[in-house]
Amino acid sequence: MTTTRDPVLLSIPALRAISNAGVRIAGTLRSLRRFFLGARAAALPLLTLTAWLPTPMWPACAKDITLGAVQMTAETEWFRTIELGIRAAADKAGAKVLVGNARAQVDTEAQIVDNFVARGVDAIIISALNPTSSVPALKRAVGNGVKLVDYNTTIDSPIMTTFVGVDNTELGAQMGRYIADYVKDKMSGNAKIALITIPKYEAGRQRREAFVKEVTTVPGVSIVAEQEGEFPDPAANKVETILEGHPETQLIWAANEGGLVGAITAARSREGKVKICGTDMSLQVARALLDPKSGVIAVSTQDPYNIGYKSAEFAIAKVKGEQTPAKVLVPLQLFTADKPDDVKTYVAKYEALAH
Repeated sequence: MTTTRDPVLLSIPALRAISNAGVRIAGTLRSLRRFFLGARAAALPLLTLTAWLPTPMWPACAKDITLGAVQMTAETEWFRTIELGIRAAADKAGAKVLVGNARAQVDTEAQIVDNFVARGVDAIIISALNPTSSVPALKRAVGNGVKLVDYNTTIDSPIMTTFVGVDNTELGAQMGRYIADYVKDKMSGNAKIALITIPKYEAGRQRREAFVKEVTTVPGVSIVAEQEGEFPDPAANKVETILEGHPETQLIWAANEGGLVGAITAARSREGKVKICGTDMSLQVARALLDPKSGVIAVSTQDPYNIGYKSAEFAIAKVKGEQTPAKVLVPLQLFTADKPDDVKTYVAKYEALAH
C-alpha cells in the first residue's frame, strides 16, 4: 500500500482550473471504461474487446484501487488514528491511499476532493466539514463515478449512501449520566460546570445538548460558562479565561479531543482541583486520565481506528460493486480514572498501532 500526502498541490489556488479540467477528463475515462466493461459483460455480438485490448489487463484494473482520504484536520490524534485504520484496511486489500488535510476549511476540502478526482481515485472517504457547503464538491466527485463513504459527520444529500460513525447524542448523554452520578456521589449534589464546545458541527451540538440534558437532572448543577474550543491551544486560552472569570468553576466538560487537551493544559496548575471530563480518547488524554494531578476523571469516546478501518473496507467494497450498509454505528466506550487497568489496556493497544 502507498500513502501519499501532497500539501503543496492542495495549497495553490491556481490549480483549481487545472483540477476541474482533470475532473472532466477523469469522468470521461471512467464513462468509457464502464461502457466497455458493460459491453464485454453483455457479450455484444458486434464487439469483441479481446480483439484490441489484452484480456489480462482487466484483473489488474480490478485490483488497482486508489482511495482518497480527506481529513477534517490532522491537528488531533483522533483523526490521525482514523488514518491508521484506513491504512490498515487498504493495506490488507492491496489498495493505495492518498491523504489530504482540509485544515477545517471548506474551500480547502473542496480543492482536495477535486484534486483527488483529477488524480483518478476510485473512492473518497471523508468527514465532511459542513452538511451543505461540503456537498457541491462531493457531488462533482460522485458524478464522475467516484464512490463515497462518509464517516463521523453527515451531509444533507442523497449521495451519502454509506455512513460510518457513532450516535453523537448518546456520546454526550453517556458522559452526562456519569457526571450526574459523580456529582451526587462525590460532590454532595452540587457542581458549577463550564463547557468547551464545537457548535459549528452538528455532532458537536448533539453532544453538548445531550450532556447538558443529562447532567442538569441534578438540581445542584449549574452551567457557569461556555466557550467554543476545537483545537488545543485556543481551547486552553478559553479555559484560562473561564477560570479567571469564574473561579468557582469545579468541573469542565469538552466536546472533542482538542478541547479536552486544551482543558487539561489550562487546568494543570490547579493540580486536580478542577475536574475534567469530555469526549474522544487519545494517548495524551489517556495518560492524563492515569495522573491524579491532571483532574481528568472520565472520557466518553469513539473507536477512531475501527471507524477508519470500516470506512476503507466499505469504500473498497463499493468500488468492487458490492453492497454496503447505509449506516454503521461503532460502539462507544467510557474510560474512567477509577478503572486504570482499562486505560492502561488502551494505552498499550494504541502505542502498538502507532508503531
